[in-house]
Amino acid sequence: MDVLSEVLRVVRLSGVVHLRGEFTRPWALLSSSESLASRLGLASGSITPFHVVVSGTGWVCCRDLPAIKIEMGDVIVFPRGDQHVMASDFGLTPIPMKDIYPRPSTDHIAVVSHGGPGQADRYICGYLHSDQRFNPLLASLPTLICIRSRNEVVTLEAISDGRPYKQPVVHAHEAKWWQASLHYLVSEATLPGPGNRAVLARLTELLFMEVVRWHLRYFTEGRHGWLAALDDKQIGRAITLLHAEPARSWTVDELAQRVATSRAAFAKRFAELVGESPMQYLAGWRMHLARHLLRDSTLGISEIAGRVGYDSEAAFNRAFRRIVGTPPATWRRDGVRSDTNPSDSRAAALNA
Repeated sequence: MDVLSEVLRVVRLSGVVHLRGEFTRPWALLSSSESLASRLGLASGSITPFHVVVSGTGWVCCRDLPAIKIEMGDVIVFPRGDQHVMASDFGLTPIPMKDIYPRPSTDHIAVVSHGGPGQADRYICGYLHSDQRFNPLLASLPTLICIRSRNEVVTLEAISDGRPYKQPVVHAHEAKWWQASLHYLVSEATLPGPGNRAVLARLTELLFMEVVRWHLRYFTEGRHGWLAALDDKQIGRAITLLHAEPARSWTVDELAQRVATSRAAFAKRFAELVGESPMQYLAGWRMHLARHLLRDSTLGISEIAGRVGYDSEAAFNRAFRRIVGTPPATWRRDGVRSDTNPSDSRAAALNA
């Protein structure tokens, strides 16, 4: 089983391009994904913002990480939605994005102008949204990822915990695909044609998936968390087993036997890489599958309960409410509006 493909299928990312920014120097903006999600009526922590530099240059600062310079053709992604500052120069006091862009919309691409009397820097801004954020994947990605396109070369840069990583995309066909897709995205966002919202959605989703694949392929030295677990011979095999048969009554002993290691060593290594125990991880994944079925199928609650490993509808209802924060029937009716942060809810439930 391709676990990454299965995760992306179940959590169902939705890409949105919502803003064309024309920022004239000097300018500095504070961008908050939490504020954007609130103004869009989306759940907290449900979006991953990105920016495309269409023309000009600038700087990006995020938390206490080193500032990076960005130029035309660069794409900046914040996998965990960290607040960040984008500016034409150092030392400028940023203005919150919500002050100049108070009413974002998913129905059209807004054109926002801001700044001083100088040269214009142009950006396209968007985000990836999921109504059930898969925290193990996002937590294993760097705080900031920058994909640079220079001539025919595409380079992947990442910064996390102050440690920079840099790796060129070595396969020429992948670099050409990226540059062609990015060029088409900019053209479609600037001169929209029929169905452009759907086109831009698919393009942004595919571009983000490629970034994740590149990170899994190239950044072996700095990798941590869930992506490192997938690459681990024993823990990766265990995760594959859990995803292949999520309804099975797995135990830590059985998983350890299946991957040919001791129970203690397996449990310790799993927790070190994934950040939670095998049974906590399984419980969380079952809830992702349950929400996927509640959202995309007409199956009854009882049948969904059996498909994700619960012997009774009552047991499933209790587990769903503890982990997701609301009963499954309510979640099906209200969808993302009733959702909570699954990682926080799951931790509270399993530690109770």
